[in-house]
Amino acid sequence: MHAQAIGLWEHALRGYYGNQISSGLNKEGNVYVLYNTQEELQPFVEMTRRCKDRQQIAELVDALSPVFASLRPLPDAPGTRGWVCTGGSTCTPANHLLGKEVQLCSAQFLGLLGAVATDIVETIPTSQRTAAEKAFVVNAATAMATQVDNWLSPTYFKSVAARTRMTSADAKDGQSTYFFQDRDLWFMTILSDLAELHETGVKMEGAGRQAFQSLQTKHSQIAGIFNLFLTRITLFNTSGDQRAEIDRGYWRNYADSKYAAYNALTSPVSCHQNIFGVMQKTYRVKSKAAYVDSSIGWDLSHARRLVPALASFVRNRTNLTKVFDYSNPSFNPSKLQRAFANQIVDKVWNKDRQHPLFSNFWDGSNGWYRAGYSNGTDQCRPGQAPYSLAWSYPTGGYPQWGEFNETLRSLNLQIYRLLDGADTKKSTFVDKYYSRLQMPKTPDAAQEIWSLTFLSSLVGN
Repeated sequence: MHAQAIGLWEHALRGYYGNQISSGLNKEGNVYVLYNTQEELQPFVEMTRRCKDRQQIAELVDALSPVFASLRPLPDAPGTRGWVCTGGSTCTPANHLLGKEVQLCSAQFLGLLGAVATDIVETIPTSQRTAAEKAFVVNAATAMATQVDNWLSPTYFKSVAARTRMTSADAKDGQSTYFFQDRDLWFMTILSDLAELHETGVKMEGAGRQAFQSLQTKHSQIAGIFNLFLTRITLFNTSGDQRAEIDRGYWRNYADSKYAAYNALTSPVSCHQNIFGVMQKTYRVKSKAAYVDSSIGWDLSHARRLVPALASFVRNRTNLTKVFDYSNPSFNPSKLQRAFANQIVDKVWNKDRQHPLFSNFWDGSNGWYRAGYSNGTDQCRPGQAPYSLAWSYPTGGYPQWGEFNETLRSLNLQIYRLLDGADTKKSTFVDKYYSRLQMPKTPDAAQEIWSLTFLSSLVGN
């Protein structure tokens, strides 16, 4: 498996990501390249950490370093350099993203930069690092410190404090202001990795140093983010252990989740082009209380961010105390890793060992996700049918949690076996639910990405 993953990286994907960054990000200005790169490469980075793959770490540095060339003063904060969306299909005047920083894309990618930087300092002694590796670590730390310090503003901290006081009953409308969001988790991950870089002797100068010192003065508010995370985790006792849900009940009225309990095979939303060529949606089935899951929280795809976040928190629990003075006896990321792994086995998995599938939502609901989704563009998507997000399990880093749950380890291996394609029944099942994991008949880097993510997560777990 390790050799397969390395082979995919060396033969196709190393060049693919280099081209995505040079053309898609640096030339076109499409910051969603940052979002996609993190989602696709994070398991590979974590594999290189476990296996101490120094050659591939050096190649990751080579592939990712050009992102620093596209940093520019932010329109809303000229004193901070970040990534501004000036191209691509997602940033439009209609959704007010064109010409702006897309915070989630930046935060998500800084999470990847932090993973690579900490991978370097853990794997390669200072005296053995190349000039490129040394520069990458400092540039990554600087980008992380300056951007997250800008985001952790009084307004943001006010939001954290307000959400900490809320209960799921307060989320009476479809607004996202109540949620513990993926951006919050990325802020925590960036801060965790920054603490590790600082404690391993990484020195920043200029803006990076000033931003890091500024962050240290915000330690009490930073503690509030971590505590908000803890308040949004619900633990349940299982046979001999615990399982965990996140943001339980807060998302029940959100548009993405309003059909979480609607399990029909046909989407409740129909998408079609009008005579002017504009995509429009009509509701075949209107949402009603019976289709809403009152306990709904995160979906399976977005919850993948828990995997690198918790791994960073485990590595840096002590460093967070040293650097940001965060010390809470209830903050036990190792325990949470096991609890979230148990949740997959107890609630998300379909209990079929031969043909494992995984529900669309983290609480085990398996209705339609994002029916009629447009993301502020002129598109319309029917949405994700029951079990359509099952592919997020093998490609989302979750197989790494096989370390904490033997059932997950056996499911990982079964999915791997299903991909051999020798059996017609197996192929039909894979075609329907795990087609993204199939190796293409002709070389196709965009298709091979998901094989890399799955294989990388299996290695060492």
